[in-house]
Amino acid sequence: MSKRLATLTKRFVDARADVDASKRELREASARKLAKLQALPDPAARLAGLKDPALTPYDRDRLEQTVANLLPRRRVRVPRSLADTMHAGLRHARYRWRGLVLLGLISIPVMVIAAVAASRTGQSMGIFNNNYNISWTFADGHTESIPVPAGAAVVVAGRMPNGDFRLRYWKASDGYGVAIISPETLARITKF
Repeated sequence: MSKRLATLTKRFVDARADVDASKRELREASARKLAKLQALPDPAARLAGLKDPALTPYDRDRLEQTVANLLPRRRVRVPRSLADTMHAGLRHARYRWRGLVLLGLISIPVMVIAAVAASRTGQSMGIFNNNYNISWTFADGHTESIPVPAGAAVVVAGRMPNGDFRLRYWKASDGYGVAIISPETLARITKF
């Protein structure tokens, strides 16, 4: 039995040596193939070499790294306008639900700011024909009757539900003052 065990052990050791020699030859052949592929001037040939069965997984990864280093880097595109930003957001929202949430979170404040700006923006501007005393209410709450000289500009900020006009007038010391006057009075004292 020991002679038979010795024979099996010798065969096993020889087989293991053959396997090790075969693996070494395979690694050496793969390294030679990798060196040839990396030396090629054509990037398309290197890319085609990724499918070569003679390469080991390690050498295939190294070749893939070499090809990836030759490719141009991805350029981040920064939108230059609000329209470009909205287009990018819609494109992102079309493919991902998070993009839709982000688009909503961005568009809601933008719409609120636009609505506030539109409500605070004057509709037209008038010039006073003659001197006129108007009672102005300022942001701090105080009311002041200011004689507005002829030729001074006033901003028509909006129209009230009852038809009266809301005027704004700038005073350097107090800021904008607001006055409410009737359409007849506005037509009589200003020209547009």
